[in-house]
Amino acid sequence: MTPELLMEHLEQYLQEITKNILLGDHKTPPNIYKVDLPALATPEYDEGETDIKPINSTLPKQRDERFPFIIIAFSDAEDNEEGFQTLQVDFVFGCEGGGRDAYMDVLHLIETVRMAFLRETYDGWPARLTLPIHRGLNQEQVVDCWMGYMSTTWEAPSIVQEVWKNGF
Repeated sequence: MTPELLMEHLEQYLQEITKNILLGDHKTPPNIYKVDLPALATPEYDEGETDIKPINSTLPKQRDERFPFIIIAFSDAEDNEEGFQTLQVDFVFGCEGGGRDAYMDVLHLIETVRMAFLRETYDGWPARLTLPIHRGLNQEQVVDCWMGYMSTTWEAPSIVQEVWKNGF
């Protein structure tokens, strides 16, 4: 089992358990990303235009289509003597908006994922969640959005050492 397989499985699982959760002013389900947010979509420009215009160094204020989101990020792994490995997988949660509503949306999203993980039997999964689950809200927040995190540890089978021919 590789961290990549676990991340793929988690991506599909999170898409399934959050598909009916509608967050923010636009009431959209969260996007699920692996590793990082994708690049922000930029406005289209007309290539046929010949007039030289001053460069606008800022994008106009518009809704960021990447929000709300959950990012899945592998951070650490360790093999042990018992024949299994522990994998550290972190989640970043983000909801657009300022004030209480966005704060509550992030908290709701974190708790929805946590409760689903605790209810899951992990039958057929490439790994199994172990406790504790660490979670919280970031100490510093970006303007007009709230962000939180969850840190999890997973147990998975490890590689069994093979007997070498002609020696060790």
